This record gives sequence, structure tokens and C-alpha cells, in this order.
Amino acid sequence: MPNHFLLYIGDGVHFNASSSKSIWGITSTHSCAKGFLTTAKEGDLLWFVKSKTNGQLVAVATFTGTKRRILGPLIELTLTNSELGWDKSEGEWDTEVHYKDLYNLTHCNLISEIKGVVGIRLYNDKCKVNLITEYPQIVRYSKVTNSM
Repeated sequence: MPNHFLLYIGDGVHFNASSSKSIWGITSTHSCAKGFLTTAKEGDLLWFVKSKTNGQLVAVATFTGTKRRILGPLIELTLTNSELGWDKSEGEWDTEVHYKDLYNLTHCNLISEIKGVVGIRLYNDKCKVNLITEYPQIVRYSKVTNSM
């Protein structure tokens, strides 16, 4: 059985910009990211939560892995913030989270009521949406999208 992780995506602008590449960025030094990086395995489910919406779940995808970002002064071995569309605000996103099979949930009005600023958390009973029972229904009645 896969783990279910909730990832905060701020206002969603950066998430929407990089969703066509199936990449999200995190800062590996944050305590919540450390837990995610040691626990997450291929096939786990990533639920993306927009801030200031009472925990609205805007997308879900299947985790495929992570990649350390390499951005040097002369050459980049990974996509830059600008290439990913992460140029609305500054951030030290040093790790790419890769996923597949993205489902856009904005029209579903799934409100988790998760509060707080923890960037990544493992699903638990504080979430008002039963992710384990919802996911099969989402797959059954929705279509995978390549972007938000």
C-alpha cells in the first residue's frame, strides 16, 4: 500500500509552471523534507495542497523519485528556476521531486482542512478527506493531465 504525502505548493503559480515537466521543488534541509526524502518510495501518492484555501487538494500524482539540483556558476546540469517557471519568488529549492500521472483536482473541491505551514506531511486522520478511498474514485472518473 502506498504512502500518501501532502505537499504545500503556496499559491500554486510555481506548481502550475512546472507541472508540464512533472517536477516540484523542495528544500532538502527542512525537517519535513528530510522525513519525506528518507520515507518516500516510488509509487507513493503526492497530494498537492494550495495555501490559504483551508487545505484544498488541487492535484494528485504518483511519486517516481527525486533528483538533486545542480546549478553551477558556469553550467547547469538540471533545469534552472527560470526554465521551470519558478521566478515569481525566491527560494532555495535544491531537490526535484519527480512524479507521473497527474490528476487535476481543482474542480473537485476536496478540502482537507489541514492547517499549518509544514511543507510536506504524511497523511493522517487530521485530514478531513479520506485519501485512501478517494484516490481510486479519482482514477476511475478523471483523466491524467500533463499540466495544471
